[in-house]
Amino acid sequence: MSPQIKTILYTTALSPYTRPVLRFAVGLANQYNAKIILLHVVEPLSSSVRFLMDNYLPAEKADELHREATSGILQKFHTRLENFCAEELGSTLEQTQVISEIRVVSGMIHDVILQEADRCNADLIVMGTHAGNETLRGALLGSTTRRITLLSKRPVLIVPFVPAPDNEWPSQRRV
Repeated sequence: MSPQIKTILYTTALSPYTRPVLRFAVGLANQYNAKIILLHVVEPLSSSVRFLMDNYLPAEKADELHREATSGILQKFHTRLENFCAEELGSTLEQTQVISEIRVVSGMIHDVILQEADRCNADLIVMGTHAGNETLRGALLGSTTRRITLLSKRPVLIVPFVPAPDNEWPSQRRV
């Protein structure tokens, strides 16, 4: 019996390897007639930045500044992902049939990914890694990917970056 895949949670760090992984996830979604929820997690401000804000600004101002910065960053990433999807899929988010939602959330990356997988009842989590070089494979499978594969109650598909035949790495152009 083949697995029922209706919802794919695709997580991205917006690295240069994002494009081939999204293409893989879209192909998989089309094959299973599934929807993709695209997730990007923004880590919260570091404790040292919070410490500086809290010690040099009044508490109300520090909290206000933190809220404004966080919401502004989340919106900017959301817009970047919308533009990226439009570029990759040739249609806007409203026009595409494969991506049902773009979520940009602040928090600890592995915790948020697992929470979002539960929230959307994902049948599969798709993540990329840039461990295409055999000698670096162990070092490049990131701690987030490793944690997700160990802690997830759901299947996790890790799509490795495989360099083009000319062995060129992707440009450093950001999504």
